[in-house]
Amino acid sequence: MEYRAYSVRTPEDLEALSKKNGIEVISHLSSMELTKSASGWNFRHLIAYRLLVLSDQEIFLPVLEPNHNDQCPVCKPDQLGPQQNLNHIWTGSLIGNDPPGLYEKAEGQLMQLGDGFFWVALARAGRPDIIDQAKVYPRRERTQVAREGYVSSTTEIPGSSSPIGYSSSEFELEINDLDEDEHETRRNKPEEVTVQLIICFLQHVLHLCLLQHAENSMTDTEVRPRIERMTTNTNVAGDVPVTSEDDGGICRMQRLKHGWEMKHPYLALLEAKRAFKYIHFDPVTGKYSPIVSDKHLAQYLGEAVITWKGNPNLLQE
Repeated sequence: MEYRAYSVRTPEDLEALSKKNGIEVISHLSSMELTKSASGWNFRHLIAYRLLVLSDQEIFLPVLEPNHNDQCPVCKPDQLGPQQNLNHIWTGSLIGNDPPGLYEKAEGQLMQLGDGFFWVALARAGRPDIIDQAKVYPRRERTQVAREGYVSSTTEIPGSSSPIGYSSSEFELEINDLDEDEHETRRNKPEEVTVQLIICFLQHVLHLCLLQHAENSMTDTEVRPRIERMTTNTNVAGDVPVTSEDDGGICRMQRLKHGWEMKHPYLALLEAKRAFKYIHFDPVTGKYSPIVSDKHLAQYLGEAVITWKGNPNLLQE
């Protein structure tokens, strides 16, 4: 069977895919599919919930792009504007070079750096686990493989002339010589390692790079990473119960007389995975692109839809 990636971008694309699969609305899902939590959503949910995806060339959401182009304090550090609230020293540390010997240093040494908590989390996530140093992976014969159910962010819409099947030779990457076996060692890391790295990254961005509080001021609100997992229960298709649980997120906190209270838990949601199963290397552009499975794409959609529907007072739009 010829493999076509899910990359529906227009209502016309969706209508064609709906007719092909016999799914037009949510009620066309089976009773078992309707009640599945977000972690169990699949390709059929993508169609039933009418997902449209943006081009992989979109770096910013269209609604945010003009604001970035006019006022970004990183791209335009000399321009005065309402967003000039960055600590450029910490921003430079984050987007600059890694500390020398990142993967060889002890965690205690990394923690002594000003932003050591982040470098420790990055080293923990990126350092390959050596289980058996004497083990040598055989070089397998590379053949064309159709990877059904996986979506590449570089793939064009169904019906285009762009290639959409991936051969396993695409994982014999010349840069850093990353092949399938080496990538597999990274995929074996626990999901919690990914969650910790994301949380530490958000802490670095929100509390070191971003100046949320003017000097010597007592601001009443603060945006923070949310480490608590949040579960949402709601109903779809009338009275069918569904549930989702995220891996944390970004929240808005409100200062009280003694301490802080979470007022908005859903400024952003996290759904972490250990690693993408496959990485596609485009020899023409020299770029790497993750191949996202339909199941993971559906899970991300489920988390967003269920959270939005279950919290109408916070997420009106």
